[in-house]
Amino acid sequence: MSIPVELIAWEECERLARLLAGKIRESGFAPQAVLAIARGGVVPARLLCDHLDIMEMACLRVAHYQAHHKSPEAKVCQSLSLDLTDQRVLLVDDVSDTGDSFEAALAYLRAHATPREVRTCALHHKRTSTYVPDYFGGLITEWRWLTYPWAVLEDLGGFIEEAGLVGASPAHIAETLQQRHGFRPTEQQIEDALAMRARLRRTRWALPSPG
Repeated sequence: MSIPVELIAWEECERLARLLAGKIRESGFAPQAVLAIARGGVVPARLLCDHLDIMEMACLRVAHYQAHHKSPEAKVCQSLSLDLTDQRVLLVDDVSDTGDSFEAALAYLRAHATPREVRTCALHHKRTSTYVPDYFGGLITEWRWLTYPWAVLEDLGGFIEEAGLVGASPAHIAETLQQRHGFRPTEQQIEDALAMRARLRRTRWALPSPG
């Protein structure tokens, strides 16, 4: 399956985090704790903690995507480790793609916590999402898959396997991905992704059979 892909640079993530922090301050909202939707929201949440001078941060793991493959339903699969009672909370993810992760996290908070106020933010918001965060840095009007720096190897490994390129040279892989998906990873990124996939395959083969 050929889907359009955009590789987001670290510098762009830092720019968007700075922009988001400014929007949050200008709105008058002063969060006391930052809650990251893991895994994608962890790095943006930490950047926002730095910009907003917030010490309290926790993660809420929501399972929805593995690489670019989506499970049928977003589910919270890790309990909350921070007491958010009567706290102003900023709920953070990297992207509002379908909106399901935000909806699942908010439903969990309503059922298991009593914060004073919760506001949401993401580095990017896709117009196709059913949920609009209170704050977002960039608006994606034409859908494409966004690969962030903290997910390059996972995403890239999936694209390589789907294209049947596991045994190909890095140069050929880069050229093929450029044609199929519109982005060109570096040879180092390709080599790292292939090495990671090889380690995963060796681990699976080494595991004992059930029963």
